[in-house]
Amino acid sequence: MPGSSHRTELRENSATKVITDKIMKKTTLTRSAIPTALCAGLCFAGSTVDSQAQLTPGIRSQLGNFFGSRAEVGAVLGASDAASSGSYTVDGRNGGDDLDFSLTKFGGGGEVGPARRFGESRVMWHPVILGSIAYLSGENDITRGPLRGNELEESALSLHLAGGMAFHLTERFTVTPTIGVLYGSYDPGFNGRTPNGRLVEAAIDDDTADTIGVTPGIAMAYKVPMGKNMWELSAGYRFFGSTETGGTDIDAGGSSHVFEQRADLDIPLSAALWDCPLHTGGYVALTETAGDISDTMNSDIWATIHGRLLLNTEGKWWKMSRLGLGTSAIFAEHFTGWDVGVIVDFKF
Repeated sequence: MPGSSHRTELRENSATKVITDKIMKKTTLTRSAIPTALCAGLCFAGSTVDSQAQLTPGIRSQLGNFFGSRAEVGAVLGASDAASSGSYTVDGRNGGDDLDFSLTKFGGGGEVGPARRFGESRVMWHPVILGSIAYLSGENDITRGPLRGNELEESALSLHLAGGMAFHLTERFTVTPTIGVLYGSYDPGFNGRTPNGRLVEAAIDDDTADTIGVTPGIAMAYKVPMGKNMWELSAGYRFFGSTETGGTDIDAGGSSHVFEQRADLDIPLSAALWDCPLHTGGYVALTETAGDISDTMNSDIWATIHGRLLLNTEGKWWKMSRLGLGTSAIFAEHFTGWDVGVIVDFKF
């Protein structure tokens, strides 16, 4: 989320992931993840399965909605600054086991060039550029319900590019409206090993759902100095609206809302490494969601705790202004996540 600093940034939370520790394991798709009517339809089809077995149009539609909602989650999490790279675990509800997936993200953003005066006012502004490339993946054995014995090896690619203007209303207070475009591609990767599974695999027929959408948003940031330390209090909202571009049976696309509130603290240390001053700090953030992403994840609020240790390399290593390590922990009602990565900031 752009602040009022005059720099282009690559941050660990929406940033270059040079090092990402990830845990991947085969787990269980929870029983609650499959719609009840779909289970009933599959059980009926499975009772007379042979080489001519077919799924009804109604069951096909429910399969399309089920996989389409997962495509929406992959695109939004990949593009949103509120979700960092790392490993996530969705807890098993209704007696199911946990579901794990990993999110790898490369991106960043910030203000570009010198400040400009807005008309005859005292307000200054900068052009802002944001962008990210993200890949979400998971391998899960289905061990419950009519699809038990099959495997879901799904993946999602998300490409996001946005631009806008950062208006510095005062030296401390900045408002940044932006608008962007979002491309998503989702591959359900269903491996049918049972009669019911082969019905589902034939129904989606190796479909890949592609979506395109717009992402208008606005962010506000206020800096509060405290001695040598600096607090930055920020809030941001972004809307994700997308539609499917292909003719597959997967009903991808939808609308989602993400609102994040963050308190960030930067602390200069009385130490240096390689003639570069050391900084520490971190942030706490609360993210709220609404729309399709909330319906699919069953968690509309999550919290993030982030810590970091950085070298201030400004003026020493080309355009690089900061280099360090960061780690984050994510908590929600039905999922948790964590990541460790390298933070790289540039100032142009």
